[in-house]
Amino acid sequence: MTIRLYLVRHGETPMNQAGKLQGITDAPLTARGQLAAKKLGELLKDVPFKQAFSSDRQRAVDTANEILSFHNPMPPLKQLTGLREYYFGGLEGQSEQRLFRRIFTNFGIKAGPQLWFGPERFDYMIHYFKTMDSTGQAESLAELNSRVRAAFDQVETQSPDGDVLVVAHGVVLSALIRLIDPTDLPLTLLKNTSVSRIDIDGDDWRVVGVNLTSESELAKLE
Repeated sequence: MTIRLYLVRHGETPMNQAGKLQGITDAPLTARGQLAAKKLGELLKDVPFKQAFSSDRQRAVDTANEILSFHNPMPPLKQLTGLREYYFGGLEGQSEQRLFRRIFTNFGIKAGPQLWFGPERFDYMIHYFKTMDSTGQAESLAELNSRVRAAFDQVETQSPDGDVLVVAHGVVLSALIRLIDPTDLPLTLLKNTSVSRIDIDGDDWRVVGVNLTSESELAKLE
């Protein structure tokens, strides 16, 4: 039997809208984010979710509840702290564009190809986040991987066979996809309210779809 994980990045928040790094900071969805979560719920209404998980951040919980509101009965929603977004440390709340300009200033043009091309681009992104945090608090790649593995071990253990919803965050969900197959990661981070699917069959974890947003794309998962 197979566990089918529907991985959803939360809807847009004010910090997303402003182009700021948002990790542990809690925040509600914008009106646009709420509408997108509701629209996704409509698109996923025929998926018979047996279980649901989210991080404990409001943006993830609210997105999950919007999606689950189209299901009767609603499956239980379990909140896992291990599904929280990457911890940016002292970079939290900074402008994304300003940070990447600083990276290019400090490390030169070599940072461009490292961040945008090749299967190790995610690794370089986390490396630069860690390096640029003067407080030393940002998560390392090893710390992130360890947390993501532990969180999804919980998800697998607590999930029945069938369809399972997991609402979390862009970097955390990208980290899981990278652990399974780095070549499946999109060039940019996962979009708000995008769907990626992972199928688990025993010890075999397989990426079925990544960063899907349209009705036609989601229909291919059926």
